[in-house]
Amino acid sequence: MRTIYTPTTIDKETEYQLWESGIIVFDTCALLDFYYMTREYQEIMADILEYLSDRIWLPAQVIYEYNKNRESVMLKPISEKYQDKDIQNNHFVDDLKEFIMQWEKQYYHPYLTTEKLNTIKTSLAIIEPEIAPIKTIISKEYQERKQEIREIMDNDELAEVVKILQHGDPFSFSEIKEIINEGTIRYANQIGPGYMDASDKDGIRKYGDLIIWKEILRYVGQVKKGVIFITNDVKGDWVIADETDKNKRAEKPTPEEIGRPRRELLAEFEEQTGQKIWFYKTTDFIKKLEELYEPHQTEIDFYGKLGVVRDVLARMERDRHIRENHSTDSMLIRCDECGELFEIGKNQFCFEWEGGVEDYDRGMGEEYKHEAQEYCNCPYCDNQIDIKLQVWEYPVGAFNMQNIEVEGGELEEPIDLSKCIDLGDYDTCERCGEHAIVNDIGLCESCQEDFDRFVESDD
Repeated sequence: MRTIYTPTTIDKETEYQLWESGIIVFDTCALLDFYYMTREYQEIMADILEYLSDRIWLPAQVIYEYNKNRESVMLKPISEKYQDKDIQNNHFVDDLKEFIMQWEKQYYHPYLTTEKLNTIKTSLAIIEPEIAPIKTIISKEYQERKQEIREIMDNDELAEVVKILQHGDPFSFSEIKEIINEGTIRYANQIGPGYMDASDKDGIRKYGDLIIWKEILRYVGQVKKGVIFITNDVKGDWVIADETDKNKRAEKPTPEEIGRPRRELLAEFEEQTGQKIWFYKTTDFIKKLEELYEPHQTEIDFYGKLGVVRDVLARMERDRHIRENHSTDSMLIRCDECGELFEIGKNQFCFEWEGGVEDYDRGMGEEYKHEAQEYCNCPYCDNQIDIKLQVWEYPVGAFNMQNIEVEGGELEEPIDLSKCIDLGDYDTCERCGEHAIVNDIGLCESCQEDFDRFVESDD
């Protein structure tokens, strides 16, 4: 029998028995994640669920959460992925025309040679007529994708399959109160599952994961079968995570345990039910199906599509992990070449700022523009990505605004450049009152020069 000290492992024989006869249980996030896939892959997942329907059982809490959140999750891509305002508001051609006007007849820095300027003008004449049609194509495609999503809501094959799956009976209100009382003690001692939801959910909602867990325990106690639990909720209250960087008092797990079920959950399950349970992310679940059904692949219509589904889910999983764990000191970039999302920290940049006065005539003095050129390589395909960092300083010594331009990729999360540039030791000059870099005696450079000339003339 497992204890809380038993290492988190599963032997091949136990895993084989689970896949031979165990109950398959999906949690809410695993079901809802299918709606981030295109219609084609949603239909494949519906086929998979239907094929396995005699083995799948869903807790009543999962059904409740699924029905409550299904439509909002389905509509998320419309608000997050298909807003074309950035495309339509792109003023690349107008900006380039403005730069050309600035460069023409320019006899001081910055300037371009007449030959190169003419090359740019020729290229612009070719590009300009193509911009509007490109915007139209993108806008039309976005509208079609939005309509496609709305149509799925009215003809949702996944939802139809979920309706026919076996599911549990809800706990009574008295039983829910008992679970909440137990959850209060569990959460206070960081015993999963669910304690990591306590900070951002209220009322009964914060105990949703614990209710799901308790339903599984109750059902398995009745049917006496092991469980294959499909969950993409890889927070530290379900699986073992290394949290020592955030909490120095946390236990340091071994590298091979990270991502596996928490020891106390496995021990509780076996102690209470006498059965086995193991957790799988959806990608691992699909991979296992590929292995198990390979001998029968000719009998299963969707078998040949499992690999593609697994790859799509794996990319979604990587994206989610990166987004949930990335630091504010790093930016997220999606590579144009391979489409993968990756993180790059500010410690990988040189920040060799260059620039000067951009506007002499501002109400509070001069405006300075600082630029730094950086680059990185995509960790997945080695595509070089060029990054231009821009900072505007106005008034002198104050961080006004920033801009980050990425070529070869798309910037999805920027960094705060105010923490990456030293705008100097600014203060009010004791002599002229200007806000500027001052020396040890409180004078700006100009006033110090005046003072030096005065001293020299007196000599």
